[in-house]
Amino acid sequence: MDQTFLEVLVARKRNLAAAILKVVFGILAALSLLMLPASVFFLAAVLLFGAGAYFCYLQEYIEYEYSYVCRELTVDRIMARSRRKSEADYDLDKIEVGAPQGSYHLDAYQNRSCKVRDYSSRSGVPTYVFYYEGQVKVILDGDEGLLQALHSGAPNKMFLN
Repeated sequence: MDQTFLEVLVARKRNLAAAILKVVFGILAALSLLMLPASVFFLAAVLLFGAGAYFCYLQEYIEYEYSYVCRELTVDRIMARSRRKSEADYDLDKIEVGAPQGSYHLDAYQNRSCKVRDYSSRSGVPTYVFYYEGQVKVILDGDEGLLQALHSGAPNKMFLN
């Protein structure tokens, strides 16, 4: 039985569009608040712009945490460095094939139409791809420890080259 426990934290670059929109929505909410005595319409505007600023704040900093425990990979998304949301659980037994992006092991799966789940940093770091149950393509940024753990858990499905 595989008793490996491993956690990897991957941070995406700061989303500048979300940062700018957060400031714009905040300014618009403040201006709408100043105009509130003039009309009830501005109350709705304050609520909408405030909600927009909050959701942009959540999207500004995104990190992914990969947890590998007993042949199961769990991916969590951490928004704004404070809110955690569980994204997915992947059982190693249900993975069809996994290899670094561009590997010849993935050639047979390139033209397959399936959902893409990108949990990478999108910063040019070499990524690792695996196909889960034939329906989902998962993209990760894994360090050597995580890739070795995945390979040792399923050596005939998970390739390092």
